[in-house]
Amino acid sequence: MSEIITINNLKYEVLTVTGVHQLKFVGTEASVSGVLTIPGTFNNGQGTSFIVTEVGAHTGVTTSPNVTSVIIPETVTKIGASSFDGSNITKISIPKSVTEIDTRVWATLGYNPQCIVDGDNPAFESTTEGILYTRGKEELRSIPSTLLKETGQTTYVVDENVKHITFLAFNELEGLQRIVLPKNLAKVDEGSPSIAARQPLLEAFEIAPGGNPNYEVKDDVLFTKGLNKLVFYPYAKNVADYKVPDGVKEIASYGIVSNLNMTTIDLNQVTKINISALVSLNKLTTIKLPKDLKREGLVEGAFENCQSLEAYEVADGNTDFYAEEGVLFSADKQILYFYPLAKPETSYTIPATVKTISVKSFMGARKIVSLVIPASVEYINEQAFRQTNLETVTFLEQSNMKKIDNYVFWQCPKLREVTLPSSITAIGKAFVDCKMLETINVPDGSKLQTIEEDAFSRKLDNLKHVNFLGSCELKTIKKNAFANLPNFESFIVPKTVTSIELNAFNGCGKLATVEFDPNADIQTIGAGAFSNCGLQNFTVPSNVQTIEREAFNNCQALTVVNVSEKTTSISPEAFKSCSNLTAINVSKKNTEYSSVDGYLLSKDKETLKIFPPGKANEHFTLLPPSITAIGDYAFYNCQELKNVTIPNLVTSIGKRAFGGCSNLNTITFLCDNKIDPANINQNPSERSFDDGNEAPNLMDKIDIHVRQEKLSDYNSDPFFHDKFKSISPSFVKDTEEYIAVSDCAVDMLKTTREDETFVLPTTVTYNTKTYKVSMIGDYAFQHVTSGIKEVVVKKDVEYIGAQAFITNRTDTTSIIKSVFFIESNPTNQMLSTTRFDLDDTGKNYNEFAKTTTIYVKKTALPVYQEKWAKKVYKIATDSEEKSPYDFTSQLEFKIKDVKISKKYGTFAREFDVDFSDYYNQNHRSAVAAFVASTKILDGKGDYGTATKHVQMTSVDKKGGYTASYSYVPAYTGVLLKVLDKEATDADFYYTIGEQDQQVYNVTNNVMTGVTVNPLASLVATAAAPIYVMQGGTFRKAENTISNFPIHKAYMKFSALPAGTRVVFDFDDTTTGIESIESIDTGNSNRAADVYYNLQGQRINKPQQAGLYILNGAKVIIK
Repeated sequence: MSEIITINNLKYEVLTVTGVHQLKFVGTEASVSGVLTIPGTFNNGQGTSFIVTEVGAHTGVTTSPNVTSVIIPETVTKIGASSFDGSNITKISIPKSVTEIDTRVWATLGYNPQCIVDGDNPAFESTTEGILYTRGKEELRSIPSTLLKETGQTTYVVDENVKHITFLAFNELEGLQRIVLPKNLAKVDEGSPSIAARQPLLEAFEIAPGGNPNYEVKDDVLFTKGLNKLVFYPYAKNVADYKVPDGVKEIASYGIVSNLNMTTIDLNQVTKINISALVSLNKLTTIKLPKDLKREGLVEGAFENCQSLEAYEVADGNTDFYAEEGVLFSADKQILYFYPLAKPETSYTIPATVKTISVKSFMGARKIVSLVIPASVEYINEQAFRQTNLETVTFLEQSNMKKIDNYVFWQCPKLREVTLPSSITAIGKAFVDCKMLETINVPDGSKLQTIEEDAFSRKLDNLKHVNFLGSCELKTIKKNAFANLPNFESFIVPKTVTSIELNAFNGCGKLATVEFDPNADIQTIGAGAFSNCGLQNFTVPSNVQTIEREAFNNCQALTVVNVSEKTTSISPEAFKSCSNLTAINVSKKNTEYSSVDGYLLSKDKETLKIFPPGKANEHFTLLPPSITAIGDYAFYNCQELKNVTIPNLVTSIGKRAFGGCSNLNTITFLCDNKIDPANINQNPSERSFDDGNEAPNLMDKIDIHVRQEKLSDYNSDPFFHDKFKSISPSFVKDTEEYIAVSDCAVDMLKTTREDETFVLPTTVTYNTKTYKVSMIGDYAFQHVTSGIKEVVVKKDVEYIGAQAFITNRTDTTSIIKSVFFIESNPTNQMLSTTRFDLDDTGKNYNEFAKTTTIYVKKTALPVYQEKWAKKVYKIATDSEEKSPYDFTSQLEFKIKDVKISKKYGTFAREFDVDFSDYYNQNHRSAVAAFVASTKILDGKGDYGTATKHVQMTSVDKKGGYTASYSYVPAYTGVLLKVLDKEATDADFYYTIGEQDQQVYNVTNNVMTGVTVNPLASLVATAAAPIYVMQGGTFRKAENTISNFPIHKAYMKFSALPAGTRVVFDFDDTTTGIESIESIDTGNSNRAADVYYNLQGQRINKPQQAGLYILNGAKVIIK
């Protein structure tokens, strides 16, 4: 069984896969109707050219019943057996190119269509009525089934030139009662299907005047000349008791079939009865073997499907056969030949003398439901139990069974479970069309070595398990052995298996797990072996050397493949169309391959062998920076790929590398030099990119992006300029250079920013298009020479390139002291060094200098430490060890740049901040943030001496995070107050805020924060003064202030008298926050108000006595 492909609703079997692929047409989708015109040559839209050279059948594939006629192309040379199965074609046009038509071509149609043969065909011809002959009419191939009905005749006279009548020539010829055979007839095909299949009205044969030297007719029955062999007994011959004429020694295969009148038959002098000689004689009750019939004369399977047959009998004096209770045996009872189908028993135990159960011996015995097969049986021949209602079959041990032939249990609809005998060495197509069969057991100690081709692939829709119950000698699982089993769930491969061949498990959509012994002997996984399966992950057994083409094709659930050290040959198409495959991991000991970030690479990591389709990213798709070549078929048919960034060392792109990538719209070339088009495959049927020759043009849908300094090189090259949709350069916005890596994202290539705190932009707009800044490129900050001390990276960044935050590449140092990451869910994909295992090179590509502190959210710290931990592989110990370039010790969540010495301070930051964690851990240095002033009053406040005071409101009540007065939203200037003491502790810290899922809108804020850079000049006048913090109080400034510090805040409100000092009161408590009021929650109306604990957490109603804050004042809850 070869690969089946579907193109434009037509199904083909692939005959060859080199050059122009040759195909055999085998069927259609159900939607096809009317005239079917088979194309001769075409391509699949993915760069592969095809030619249709044959028409035929394929197991499990049919043609739509709505197809009524067929036109065959001039490229076809052969029409095979059982073509157009399932269709209702009435006419077929056959071109002159066809030189071979199988004699059983219409076997599955049930009738013959009208054939119209091109007049120049050298091998075949047809009449105006559509009768098909070989050229010169020597062979009669088929007569249209409607021919006599249209003329009203009942007799058909065969053309006098005919010398050979083939199978199915008179197939269901409506109204046929008599056939007149020509005088020159030399051969009539014998066997199934007969020359006149399904002819219930056929009463007689006749020889044309003048006689025939090869055939004669006696009593309407066709014999060979001299009455030696009975060839054909008419279906409708009305004789109840038939005696074979004297002298007849042989009955041909299908010689007496489907006669409804025969009740007895005297075989008389017959000495040879061929297979299926007597078939479906439903009134026949007994068959008596003649005296002179010998064992060699009775072909196994001679009697078939005679449902009224009650007993076999043996004539007196016959020395070769024996009948017991109506069952026919050899005389020594070692061969069981036939079981009478009308025998009433429901169970049967085969005698212990039997060694062979012959062909079709129980076929159609529908009364038997239970069968016991003794240990003596060595062979069960084809179709022995076909069409029985067996529910249980028991093989007694210690079995001597050597072979269970194909089709032994064909069409046994009630068989659910079978345990095979331990002695057989091979199992083939024994269980075809056993619709209810769920489980096949292989016993402990089994000698089974081979599961044959197609063994369990045919109409076993309920088969779920093949269980190996212990040791087994299985070595080979041949092609298609388990193909297309829709409910097959799992398979444990015996250790001894050495080969899984072509399409062995193809199409097992529910096959989620295949387990191998860690030291399994298997060496080859054949082409298509697990294609179209439900596998979720796969670990290649340690001894596998070869994984062939499409071995795992279209395994949609497959996410991870682990490759062993001995696997040295993997087809680049092995994992084609596995849309969710994200990683192909290779043993470090493998001498042929390596893997980085799940990509399959050559051992030297310079050639990309296979791109896992699941790694395609809507924002950007990166490739390992070490590669110099993109190999053959690396991205072939990757429908998930929308964009790709090609790294700077790539110099060549292989055969069909991007073929069939129909959704690819963006390629970003970061190459140091333009790739020479001579190194991009442009050979027919091998093109790296589909350019409209063999496949639809996909290049004209792709925008390419290049570095600004390389733009002229690409524009001057016809391959790039003329074939791709557009060429766009990188662009500069503000002080940053960006390059598009998809139609929605950019890579920040470099910056010359001098902000003290650089907040990386989350989006950038260029030429009216807005992009997400998803990447920080390699060496992005190397051009920064001064100014920047901190960088804030928001959540949108998904990748950070090599040495990104290094400002001096020579000594890998940096002026950047701190980098703040707001992302809560880091991955090892975020860093170039962890994503691409760059530490394995032995060079320092660290993104951060050793002096840079990396701040993250407290709850995210353990995840950062896990995901960003770096290890290197040591060959000597065959283990991974901590990398010398590991920088997880630089990860921190405690930010210690706020010190308050006199009760109050001011603050602002570029990201959300939380001041509560220090108090939560140490129970001191409780800090609250305030923003709004509601009144300016005379008199002193709650701290120090002053002539005026203002009443302040905490940030949580003015649009901040409502559950904490210690939480400061990004870019919000605040007044900080130490609630429980004069100054913060020496080791005081704050953390990155974690309630940043929303944007806060703080209202009525009198505080203005200073972020990103210090203010070189803060303008103040007498008419518009500002207030700055000094010594725990705000002082009025009426003159411009130089170099106002970053991350502080100042106050601005209506003018006060010159020299006035301002201190603070909180909300409506004139006694200040230091005074303490007692409240009885049971009696006070204030018990329903909102309270805070000293950690800044909001408490709707205190449940325990203690110290709380209410409206800015400390209160004791009793």
